[in-house]
Amino acid sequence: MEEKPIVSKVRTKKTKSREKKASKAAAKRKSWAESPWVGALVAGLLWFLSVALLDFTRLIATPSDPSSIPYFIGNGSFLLVGLFVCILFLGLVRPERLRQNSSILLLATISLASLVPAKIVLYLAAELGEFPPEVTSFLMPFTMAPLLATILLSGIAGVAVGMWTSLVMCVLAGGSIPLLLAGLAATVVSAVLGQHVRTRSKVIRIGLAAGLSQITCVFGLTVLNASTTDSMVVLSQATACLFSGFLGAVLALLILPAFEATSRMTTDITLLELTDLSHPLLQRMALEAPGTYHHSLVVANLALAAAEDIGENTLAARVCSYFHDVGKLVKPAFFTENIGLQHNPHDGLPPSMSALVITSHVKEGVSLGLLHKLPRAVIDVIREHHGTSLLAYFHDKAKSQLEFELGKNGSSTNTDKNPVEEWNFRYPGPKPSTLVAGIISLADPVEAASRSLEKTTPSHIEGLVDEIVTSRILDGQLDDCALTMKQVMKIKASFVFSLTSMLHCRTPYPKDENSDKQSPRSASTGHPEVETPRSATHG
Repeated sequence: MEEKPIVSKVRTKKTKSREKKASKAAAKRKSWAESPWVGALVAGLLWFLSVALLDFTRLIATPSDPSSIPYFIGNGSFLLVGLFVCILFLGLVRPERLRQNSSILLLATISLASLVPAKIVLYLAAELGEFPPEVTSFLMPFTMAPLLATILLSGIAGVAVGMWTSLVMCVLAGGSIPLLLAGLAATVVSAVLGQHVRTRSKVIRIGLAAGLSQITCVFGLTVLNASTTDSMVVLSQATACLFSGFLGAVLALLILPAFEATSRMTTDITLLELTDLSHPLLQRMALEAPGTYHHSLVVANLALAAAEDIGENTLAARVCSYFHDVGKLVKPAFFTENIGLQHNPHDGLPPSMSALVITSHVKEGVSLGLLHKLPRAVIDVIREHHGTSLLAYFHDKAKSQLEFELGKNGSSTNTDKNPVEEWNFRYPGPKPSTLVAGIISLADPVEAASRSLEKTTPSHIEGLVDEIVTSRILDGQLDDCALTMKQVMKIKASFVFSLTSMLHCRTPYPKDENSDKQSPRSASTGHPEVETPRSATHG
């Protein structure tokens, strides 16, 4: 009986060994932003600093006075369980947050930034001695952490952080179930109302609403102790709740710019400030590149409507569209929308040089964005809105010129031996990586191409939109963003509807046979939308 070959077993063993070594090497190459041990270290550091914040002086005196050890062990155990519950809650609802150490570090920093003012409030109240302890505990800024986390990340992150900070503040104040419930009420109200906040005044209103929610806990506490509760104490507690909500909102607004700068995030509050068309870059564009300025405004309308249809951030789509072509300010005369009836400068340039000038507006736009301190989200769209798309016009022109020169010299017209490299006529990229960038990358060429339509009927517009979007998909320009085919279909329908409304046909007015006999003033009043210059009417 023949023996079975053992080569396959040896090869399988070697393959598994190589795979194991490769996985270990890949694990070693993981950056700090991906390693789960870094996230665990940040969580452990947050727990330790929170325990230390309970009573820092007692912690320092613990080695010489062991009587404080039970205090820290007991409260530390409660906080450890609370932190574990908050982590499990966040992992259950938003597991991707726990895989991003940058988000974990941001949430931990927000927690500590809100616990320090709470400790200061308790310290000052104890030093001044103006308020009884049952009033002082309601002065702590419960709304600060959930508001910051909601504005920067999401409502779920705000709830998770608010649960944790409410527990710590409750322990700081000596432990009280009504106080804990007050913190949780403020957390939920802040997280629900704080999503998509666009104005600072709304943040203040959310803080006051959170303070009102805490008053319900004061009311319940009053009913339980109705026989021994002083009416002035109840009134002071209610006032303290309102002050707590206001204080938390103000502190959140004061510290928010620092978190935006360090975390490289852009909130709707910052984006709303950029919708003002008096921004220096937009003013320059209106004067030096009016065609590009008008193109950007139309792209903003297209992108905003499409973003609304797929449930994306409409404010981000609008602002990023305003600035996406700001790099054309460097050489505005080299772009079709700004040329008009002037001489086309590309007529005297080689196609490769024209392509270099056109593609350079992306790099110039990023430079101008950094110079004017535009948010990171806007700069990313400036860099990504063309992706690695091909400048087909100049690429075809270069191939035609090469074929003409080869034919003129009597050489073979086959350009395979002397190819025109396609990568020389592509944008440098990267491809769109967000939904907003993906929408603008489609709205930009659709708006530009719609200007060349001879017939602006809905069928012609639909055919144009479908052709451009399909070509972008086949070219792989949307591979890096999370747009689904269902969303792409909604975006196409939105573009068709918006362009049909913008480029609608109008019935021509009948020509007046006696128009030559009319004076300029009488001719100007023939239709309410037809006006003549003031000099003609009053000449």
